Amino acid sequence: MHNGHIAQFSKIKRRLQNSLRDEIFANVHGNTDSEWAFALFLNQLEDPSRDTYCPHELKTATLRTIALINEWSHESGIDQSSLLNIAVTDGRSVVCTRYVSSSTLEAASLYYSSGSSFAQKSGQYRMEKRDKREDAVVIASEPLTFEKADWLTIPSNTLLLVTPKHNILLYPIKDEYYNPGKRALVVNNA
Repeated sequence: MHNGHIAQFSKIKRRLQNSLRDEIFANVHGNTDSEWAFALFLNQLEDPSRDTYCPHELKTATLRTIALINEWSHESGIDQSSLLNIAVTDGRSVVCTRYVSSSTLEAASLYYSSGSSFAQKSGQYRMEKRDKREDAVVIASEPLTFEKADWLTIPSNTLLLVTPKHNILLYPIKDEYYNPGKRALVVNNA
């Protein structure tokens, strides 16, 4: 999933396409920046046909995808910012980014909620927190309920990683737009 846009994508599209392995290039059937960004992500995986990956592999491939888009944008003289809220999963781990290629602009919004279950009670959905175990993680562009306490904002230019054991890890994306005043937050739900 990609929510956002790659600024002036046409200026880097050929470079991106030329970087892809033949088998990945051949499987893109559209022309949107999102489709080509996903192909670029797959190209960062050693074997994109595997069913599962360790969370670190998904994180590394996502960060490398963002870095390459930024590198090619700079080389092409693009001075507009790209919005790269990206989400990928192998069905066990989830990696999401809230990212903008700017040190002054805010990335498009992204929130998460975690608990025992996301369930409906009295016609309203709510994240239930029955015990210390967290079996449910919901990530959304906007909060899905009016319960403000259920939702945490993912900081701008941050990667969120949900491990198979539902550990939630947040990492600042350390590039030229990195603000060292922001710290990584690690939530361990083991």
